[in-house]
Amino acid sequence: MPMSTDSQERRDGGEEYPGARWLAGGSPSDVLARLLVAKELELGARVAARLESRAVLLDPDRTYLRSLAHTARKAMFYRGVPPLAEFLDACIDRGIDDLVDEDVESERSGAPLEPADARFRAVSETLGVESTTARRICVVLNTQHDELRHATYAVLVLRKSVDAHATAARRPVPRVRELVREGLRRLSSAFGRRIDPTEYGL
Repeated sequence: MPMSTDSQERRDGGEEYPGARWLAGGSPSDVLARLLVAKELELGARVAARLESRAVLLDPDRTYLRSLAHTARKAMFYRGVPPLAEFLDACIDRGIDDLVDEDVESERSGAPLEPADARFRAVSETLGVESTTARRICVVLNTQHDELRHATYAVLVLRKSVDAHATAARRPVPRVRELVREGLRRLSSAFGRRIDPTEYGL
């Protein structure tokens, strides 16, 4: 059952504020241990939804663990404000931002790939490229400005049509076509060969 963020219901249940049973008391390690079994918070699903809503390519498991770590550290300062859902999303956003920045630095320095990162394997298998190229592609996509990244992610990753994304994003279809073409151009540079826009109905 999805968690309730209704303050009165939580107070009636004996909590000082919504989420207190998981977030209040103990060290960050104690909070982290509680969060790992806090099924009611649906943190895994929340992380997945946040990755999609922000249109970034990151490994869900790494993002989940990093987000939990931020949540555990921030819990000592949390007393019910902002609302629980907003607090959790902010912690997830911090985890996402951390990992995007780390990818940029790893790509810049040529650091070894994280072997457990499933997205590099997925991109590598889908596009038939080496894992190092897959990381470069992810970095290029994840660091684009919001409008371009969302349009490119919607069409290439979610496999939405240009028209469908234009409707959802409330953007003119020609503008979305322009954005996706520019996204493909930038990804082609990372990929090492031209990605044919006609493959995506452009």
